[in-house]
Amino acid sequence: MAIFLFIILIAYLLTRVLLVDSKSVPSDFLKARQQASLIAQEIVSLSNETTNNLNNISELDKERKYKEALSIISQEFEHNRLAREKAVALATQLETMTKNISGITPPDAGQKALEAVSSEVALISRLVTYNDYLVQLLGILQSKFSGQSGNSGDKVQELIQKINDEARAINDLIRKFNEAMDGFDSE
Repeated sequence: MAIFLFIILIAYLLTRVLLVDSKSVPSDFLKARQQASLIAQEIVSLSNETTNNLNNISELDKERKYKEALSIISQEFEHNRLAREKAVALATQLETMTKNISGITPPDAGQKALEAVSSEVALISRLVTYNDYLVQLLGILQSKFSGQSGNSGDKVQELIQKINDEARAINDLIRKFNEAMDGFDSE
């Protein structure tokens, strides 16, 4: 009888330990995470296109091909609009993830998820600032190439520096998000 009770006790403890340590994640969190990842990739793609287009605009400026530069600037205003829409869509997915964090077990995994979501929320703020600087830069360049503005070189350089600073901060936040999600996945 003692052996039987001992086996039941061991089975109970093993079951208890295994159930406590297993991770449970709400399906809505997983779906939102997947969507957020896709949206973030689209934002990065738009950002890369913008970087390439800014380089092209610079080259066209040196070659005094202002009409072509203005065409690219018009495209960039559209890219900027799309990036803002993507940021709103990302915020929606992050909201869904946040609402479902309390359903994640064990608590350590939920904490990692919270860290990841927090860095993505900060990323959205940086994206808004990045896009604002980009719109200012595009406006100045548009005025310059259409002959409406004088020497704006200092302001252009200042905005390019600010855009680059925001891009570095965004990349850092993306790295933090990925590290936190790696930690979440390994919980």
